[in-house]
Amino acid sequence: MLKKNKNREQKSLGNSPNQFAYSLLPSALAGTFMVFILFLEWFFDTSFSSYGLRPRELRGLAGIIFFPFLHANAMHLASNLLPFILLSTLIYNLVKEIFWKVWAFTFLISGFWTWCFARPGIVIGASGWVYALLGFLLVAGFARMGRKAMVIAGGLAFLYGGMVYGLLPVKSGISWEGHLMGLLAGCLAAWYWRKEIRLNENEPVKEKITEPDDSYPYWMGSSAHFVDGNRNVIHPDDLIWQHGKPRIRTDEEKEADDNPDKITPESAHSVQQTAKTFRHGPWTWTISG
Repeated sequence: MLKKNKNREQKSLGNSPNQFAYSLLPSALAGTFMVFILFLEWFFDTSFSSYGLRPRELRGLAGIIFFPFLHANAMHLASNLLPFILLSTLIYNLVKEIFWKVWAFTFLISGFWTWCFARPGIVIGASGWVYALLGFLLVAGFARMGRKAMVIAGGLAFLYGGMVYGLLPVKSGISWEGHLMGLLAGCLAAWYWRKEIRLNENEPVKEKITEPDDSYPYWMGSSAHFVDGNRNVIHPDDLIWQHGKPRIRTDEEKEADDNPDKITPESAHSVQQTAKTFRHGPWTWTISG
């Protein structure tokens, strides 16, 4: 028998301190690496921008891996780091089972599409990846149709509504193509894993309850069965109906049925009067035996 556990599975942020810390770990490590790269540039007074993404150049393909971790300055890094950590953490808590797939997909596809469609030059920064994560969360949140996911998606749409500005070609120094390709990559990821993200976020945890071993397969019989207070099933052959009420057969009566040649007047009329209470659905039976 299965019963619903009152403690439902919590897939929202803060399910437990350990899960929250673990959900922060991937983005925190990636963010630490970004900070470390910028620190090396400052310490050695150099720039690694040459390792960035070069659209439609074969030597620029390697930049798909490197360019999200390279930034022009501390301000550029700060504008990407906080939303990157926040969005990654939300995705982990929303779709924990496919988090790593989504993370890798948005990282690679947003970079590759930027390489295919961006203007000539060198592209650096994690903003394309940030837009990919945002696109995934927006589509996944509304596709999931859960209250928590809807709140997350609506909150992101409100808080990051200004990011729409980054999708427009208004500044020459900003790769709006990378932002747009990232957003589309995130939407594609949400569509691809649409079955996984539509799982009920409040699906209860079910635990199996061990039932006592029944003496016979009562579910296969055509007659009614009775269960005592300890959920022990009584076989119909162990009951005798007298005056419209059941009673339990005595040991003497059972032995007499098994050995009819040994019936004696004493055993035939000896009945030990006991009483047991049984419940069957809404009915309660008091059976004497």
